[in-house]
Amino acid sequence: MHSRGFTLIEMMITITLFGLLLLVGVPLTQSWANSGYQRDAVGLLKQGISRAKSIALRNQGTVHDSAPAAVLCRSGQNLKLFSLTTGQTIDCTATTQILWSTPLPNAAVIQVASVDLACIAFSNRGFALSNGSCTTGTIQVTAGSESAINVPLI
Repeated sequence: MHSRGFTLIEMMITITLFGLLLLVGVPLTQSWANSGYQRDAVGLLKQGISRAKSIALRNQGTVHDSAPAAVLCRSGQNLKLFSLTTGQTIDCTATTQILWSTPLPNAAVIQVASVDLACIAFSNRGFALSNGSCTTGTIQVTAGSESAINVPLI
């Protein structure tokens, strides 16, 4: 009489193969997810920069000379866009008069020269200004162990 089912050896081989697949698959899946988070953060950052330049060029606050007309602030894992008026200082902690806001993926790290990005200010001519903690340098976006993607302020 033959019994039906799996032997202990067959079960151990199946579990071992499943464990090996998990051992190989988890790091690949993690890398794939981090790459997606990184690309999302780069896209959102580029969108924010484009919107900030557009607001600065409109110059509804009638800002003159080399004063900031628009600022893109990073607060935690959020980007916020503000329009500035003549004489107004940059306040990235403000919660009112936000023109645009978006959350960034939690895994994304956004830095300039190994320092977390604080803000990017633009003049009424659309040029990036170095104003306080605001940067004019190239921004690097990373996630997990992915290589940095550079986002220039052109």
